[in-house]
Amino acid sequence: MGRCVRHGALAGLAGGAAMAAVLAVAGGGPVGRAVALEAGGADELFSRGTQQAGGALAALIFGVVAGTLLGVAFAVVRRRMATADAWRAAVALAATGFATVFAVPFLRYPANPPGVGGPDTIGRRTALYLLALGWSVVTTWAAWRAARALAERGRSDHVRLPAVTLAYVGLVTAGLLALPPTPDPVGVPAGLLWQFRLASVGGAVALWAVAGAVFGWLEVRTATAAMRATAAMRAAAATATGEERLPV
Repeated sequence: MGRCVRHGALAGLAGGAAMAAVLAVAGGGPVGRAVALEAGGADELFSRGTQQAGGALAALIFGVVAGTLLGVAFAVVRRRMATADAWRAAVALAATGFATVFAVPFLRYPANPPGVGGPDTIGRRTALYLLALGWSVVTTWAAWRAARALAERGRSDHVRLPAVTLAYVGLVTAGLLALPPTPDPVGVPAGLLWQFRLASVGGAVALWAVAGAVFGWLEVRTATAAMRATAAMRAAAATATGEERLPV
């Protein structure tokens, strides 16, 4: 567990750096325009450079947290995954994390630029987002448990995977439709809004893709080094045993 957590934190740091880079390139313009619209010509409390530095730091911190959770999840479910390849397992788990933590809640409550939403609704907006996130986690867990149960009953992949996928999509759709819409009107231009949201998607993709790939590489690298060390120890033991048996 400890090794997976360390690898996850390092991979998450790399993913957070990738996310910060994507948001700086693709999201810097939309955020700057949104902040200018929100300020309405008034002086900003923090300079744009300070805001960008804070955003990059937040991306790094979030990446470390996400990577640590990825490492914990990997340590818990690794032996129960179908693939024997650690890198593929890590990438598959990262893709699941992207869908669960970002994509599903985003479908109901997509990211909005500065200037959308007032301070009086922040509590309600946060609660609604956490409800969407919680439902996403529950449905992902339920789908995983259902897939394992069907596999234990001998159901083949061509029956099991479509059934689980349809059930998962149905549960996600029902849960998201049951949640109320966001309470705040969107008062920014549509082009700016979708540029910001696409940048958010790109940042999340970069985070989970890089974190999964780096985590898998670290796991494979560690496993390979351990196998080489074990092989060397066995070879040394065999050599020593052979020398002891030589006649004097």
